[in-house]
Amino acid sequence: MIRKMRAWKELMKLGLNVSKLRKDIDSFFRGNILGVLRNEGWFDYLQSPRTLMQIAAEFRYTEIDFLEYLIGILIEDEVIQENDGQLFMEGPIEFDWTCPSCFDDAMRELWVDHARAIPDRLRGRCLQFTGGLNLFNWDDALSNKLYEQIRRAAFAFSDALKEPVRFLDVGSGNGRGTAAIWSYYYENDFFFPGSPMQIVGIDPNEKLLRIASEEFPQMVSEYNGHDLSIKDTVNEFPVEFRPGYAERIPYEDESFDIVFASQVLHWTEPKLAITEMMRVLKPGGFLFGTQNFYPDTNMYNEAHFKVVEGVHGFFSKDDMEEWAMESGAIAFETATPISVFKVTKGPS
Repeated sequence: MIRKMRAWKELMKLGLNVSKLRKDIDSFFRGNILGVLRNEGWFDYLQSPRTLMQIAAEFRYTEIDFLEYLIGILIEDEVIQENDGQLFMEGPIEFDWTCPSCFDDAMRELWVDHARAIPDRLRGRCLQFTGGLNLFNWDDALSNKLYEQIRRAAFAFSDALKEPVRFLDVGSGNGRGTAAIWSYYYENDFFFPGSPMQIVGIDPNEKLLRIASEEFPQMVSEYNGHDLSIKDTVNEFPVEFRPGYAERIPYEDESFDIVFASQVLHWTEPKLAITEMMRVLKPGGFLFGTQNFYPDTNMYNEAHFKVVEGVHGFFSKDDMEEWAMESGAIAFETATPISVFKVTKGPS
């Protein structure tokens, strides 16, 4: 209970009502999707009953599975009605599109671009994760205070800052989150001569890894109030950034005391990723992080991710607990609606 309260305390530092924040975020993602489909012509076309294949033919869609997925979201939300295989809309649809106060311009543009990619995705052209302006938007968005506070909530819940450890950051991206993590351990005086403290970051995206490798000392300096002197310690205890997928971690069994994954698992094949992360954990070590789970998240949010090829999407806490236990866990815990999680590996 105390650890859960500490996690909540970190989220409250956003200065927002957490329940209202979630509603605002859900409304933003819903409005993003509905706005794109309205502009695509769905709202006019479905004033008369149509079959799914008629929709596909009218708009030249080739990805029928993704079309069925979107139609399912709209039926569940009662935007579209279904009767005997016929799909139609009853009257005008109202929706809000207000950017949540915790989103900066880069994060707003990032998700707007993802929503705009839906028509292309329906026609077989997937969005590139860091293609074009997405690279710059991701680079800026990962500095957002929202990511910082949910990361701090995960650390508060997990008790990950008790001692020097060998730490793996899965999905380290451009390294900004890793710079924050490095700083947490620095603040606790865990970098000293002979210290076993080591942080490793892996990510499959070469463009983001290049940013991380080239700019990491500067990122740490910026995170610590532009303290230039800290760069000497960063150079003495550097982070090892390596290309790697969560489903294929390039390290041997039992290599790490702690594994961290924040808002990563829905980008992966999560069962395989959890199995791999548990594999590289030492007995008694733990995996922790943050993840949106069904049914607390919504499918409009998920649809923004699925425009990228190979993305699995969200899953339930029960699913994750089952996969973790099958991979050697002895405990699975969650806290806060985001949710923060911790998975403890059993003895060998």
